[in-house]
Amino acid sequence: MKKKSWWIILLSIVIAASAAVAIYASSAEKGYIAVDKKDLKQKDFLDDKDALLYFSTAADQDTFGGGKSYALFAGQNGSLSSFKMRGLEQGSAGVNGESVMLEDKKTIFTIKNGLTAYDRTYQHTGDSAGYVGDQNGFYTLYNSGFDKDGNHYRSELYRQFNGKWKKDVIPYYIRASGFDGDSIYALIPTDDEKGYKILKIRTDQKDLTYETIAEWSYKEGTSVESQLAADQESVHFVVRGEKADNIYQMVKVDKKSGKVELHDIATYKKDEQVLYDSMPFSFKKSFFSYQKHLYFIDGFGKVYQINSQTGKSKAAFTLSQEKMKSDFKEIHRKGDKLYFFTYSYNKPASIEQYSLKTGKKLNDKEIEDVKKVVTPKSHLKLYDFQVLKGF
Repeated sequence: MKKKSWWIILLSIVIAASAAVAIYASSAEKGYIAVDKKDLKQKDFLDDKDALLYFSTAADQDTFGGGKSYALFAGQNGSLSSFKMRGLEQGSAGVNGESVMLEDKKTIFTIKNGLTAYDRTYQHTGDSAGYVGDQNGFYTLYNSGFDKDGNHYRSELYRQFNGKWKKDVIPYYIRASGFDGDSIYALIPTDDEKGYKILKIRTDQKDLTYETIAEWSYKEGTSVESQLAADQESVHFVVRGEKADNIYQMVKVDKKSGKVELHDIATYKKDEQVLYDSMPFSFKKSFFSYQKHLYFIDGFGKVYQINSQTGKSKAAFTLSQEKMKSDFKEIHRKGDKLYFFTYSYNKPASIEQYSLKTGKKLNDKEIEDVKKVVTPKSHLKLYDFQVLKGF
């Protein structure tokens, strides 16, 4: 009898252990899991990942070493994998095909059939990142601050050249930037700070070169409201306050002649609250170029389509007004699809997919466990959102 009881107890332990393993495996498959460098080195890590979110604390959290950031990878089955790094205000994530770039204040990570890490000079504020097709590599740009003597500002550019990371210094403060072909375009203040120069920075050569292609003087009180968007002929960006405080305009700069044109995009009621609410929720991604059109998304979620030749704009469609109430919002264009990420504390996050051609919502995806990382006490801000695979 005692022997039989022993076997019953042993069998119960085995069944309980098997159930625990199954529950853990199910949780890892469909729920949340923290990953480390060893996991990112697995060649198939990206295979089932749909989207990438980059959250970080601001630079002031680094005062006492408390800065942190997270790359959150959303899986095709609703799972969420988080990779913790040091903080980087306005940091970026980069995606190109099967390659991913991540960054924190001291390191650049690239994921492609495994993980590589490049340690670089400390940075406190990012600006933009992209992919240089000619070099088959990423670049990332930083507003690095003043030199040690305190007299000269510097922005630092890191780019993959001939398979290795290379550092270059651009001796200016960069207000906004964008990438097209083999060049980065940057908006820098004029010496009298009453205008902007548009720089063309060549990234396809070992020795970095840059030239001023245009200069534009603005009215006092004018604000830049977007990064730069470039096509084959022109460089564009959005401003408010040049014509009137309640009017958003597109500045169009011809790459060859340097000619500058301004075109109205949207006009709002002259009301302080309306003007505040109209401000784009994403400086980094609210304005972009796609197939002979520019697109601008305002603070109300209204998507404007702008003809790149004539500058004429029209309201094309509007993002979900319910989702626009969320605590965190970011967008990403992939092909002719616009992806809209939203998250409110303690609730599931979601990604909605819209057609740029029709404005119709095509699909959506829920991500349950963002709330396990991004909480009201985490001090995390959303700085980037990338789509790895369409859905």
